[in-house]
Amino acid sequence: MSTSLEGPGRLKPPDHSARDLSLLAWATLLLFIVLPFSAIILRSHRPPDGDFAGFYSLGVILNHYPMADLYNYPLLVEICNQVHPRATTYGPLPYPPFVGLFFQVFTLLPFWAAYLAWIIISLALYAAGLHMIISRFFPLPFHLRSLLFCLAFAYAPFLIDTAANGQLAAVGFFALAVVICEDDAGRLFASGLALSLCTYKPTLLVLILPMLLVTRRFRTILGFIAGALALASIPTLVGGFSIWRAFLRSILNYGKSSTSPQVALVHLPVKSVDLSALFSIAPGGRSIPAMILFAFIVVAALGSLAFFGWRSPRLGKPFNSLLWAAAITWTLLLNLYVPIYDSILAVISLILTAAALRQLPAHAASSKWNRRVFTFLWLAILFFSWFTIAIASRTGIQPLTLLLTALGAFQLLLLREFRHLPLQPPSLWNSRPRPEMLL
Repeated sequence: MSTSLEGPGRLKPPDHSARDLSLLAWATLLLFIVLPFSAIILRSHRPPDGDFAGFYSLGVILNHYPMADLYNYPLLVEICNQVHPRATTYGPLPYPPFVGLFFQVFTLLPFWAAYLAWIIISLALYAAGLHMIISRFFPLPFHLRSLLFCLAFAYAPFLIDTAANGQLAAVGFFALAVVICEDDAGRLFASGLALSLCTYKPTLLVLILPMLLVTRRFRTILGFIAGALALASIPTLVGGFSIWRAFLRSILNYGKSSTSPQVALVHLPVKSVDLSALFSIAPGGRSIPAMILFAFIVVAALGSLAFFGWRSPRLGKPFNSLLWAAAITWTLLLNLYVPIYDSILAVISLILTAAALRQLPAHAASSKWNRRVFTFLWLAILFFSWFTIAIASRTGIQPLTLLLTALGAFQLLLLREFRHLPLQPPSLWNSRPRPEMLL
C-alpha cells in the first residue's frame, strides 16, 4: 500500500517487480491458507462450525413459524442444532427482521450449498467494495492493484472470521464503500440510501450518523431515512407492526441472554476489538486510573471528530475523505460490541488514509515521518490480525485494538495537519498516480 510520492532521485520500480511481487503474494495466500483450509473442509465432509448456521436457521424459522419467532431464542438454538449441530451453543441473533427474510431465500438450498453460496457472495461484496474505493481514491496500475487486493484478502478478520465463518461484515464493507464513493462524487442522497443498508447492524452507525449532522450532510440523512423506511416496510408488510415489538424486546434482552455461562463462550471479549472489551480483559483494566484513561480517550476522540467535522465542508476532498477514515476507525473503537469480523472496515480506513497521504507535500518536514508511521501501522495490523485472538487469550491484551487506536490517533493528527494545507484541485485529488513502491 503506497503512500509516497516520487521525487528527484527516487528509483521507479520496473513493471516486472510489481508483477512478480503480486504473483508471489497470491501464491502464498493460496498455498498456505486457502488450500489447507479447503482440504480440511473436504476431508471432514461438512462446513465449519461458523455463524452462518444461525442466519440460515432464521430462514428456516420463517418457513415454519410466525415471524415473531425469529426472536424466540430457545427455538433458534433448537433449529441451529438441527441444521448444523456443534459442541458449543449458538448465541442470540438480534438482527432486524429483514435479515431473516433475506436468508429465507437461502433455505431453497441444502445447508452446505447455501454456505458455499454465501462465501461466494461475501467474496464478491468485499472485492466490489475494494474495487470502488481503490478506483475512486487510490488508482494504481494493474499489478500494484492486484497486490493491494491480495493484502486486503489476506487480512484474517475477513478470510477467517467473515468469509469462512459466514458472517455479514462484507455487507457493511460494501455498503460503506458505496457510501463514501457516492459522497465523494457529490451524490449525497444516493450515499444516504447506501448507508441505510448498515441498519442490519445499527452499531455501525453510532458515529457515522452524528458525523452526518455535524458536517451538515442533510441530503445524505434524507437518503438514509428513505432507505431505512423502505427496508423496514418489507417485514412490516409481512409480519405487521408487532414484529418490531418482538425485535425491540430481543434487543433489550440481548445483554441478559448473551451473558449466560454457555453463550458467554460465544461472545468472548478477546474476540472483540472495541476499547471497552480491551479494558474489560486487560490486567487492571477496570481500575480507577484505567477508567480515567478510557474516559480521556473517548472524550478526546469524540471532541476531535466533532471539531474537524464541523469545519470539513470548506476544507476540500482530501480532508473529507480522511475524516471518513477516522470516523470508521473510531466507530470500531468507541462502541459497545465490535466483534473482530467487523474490523474489516479498517481496510477502507487504511486505503483512504493512504490516498490522503499522497496529498501531503513531499517537501514537508513531517511527510516522510507520516509515511513511515503509516507503513508500520498497516503492516502490523495485517500481521497481528492472524495472532491477535491467541495473544489476547494469553495476555489479556488485544494487539489489534491497540493498533487501531494508534491508527485512529494518527488519523486525527493528520486531520490537524490537513487543516493548514491549501485546498487540492479536484484534478489532483482524482489523478492517477505513477507506479510506486508499496513500502
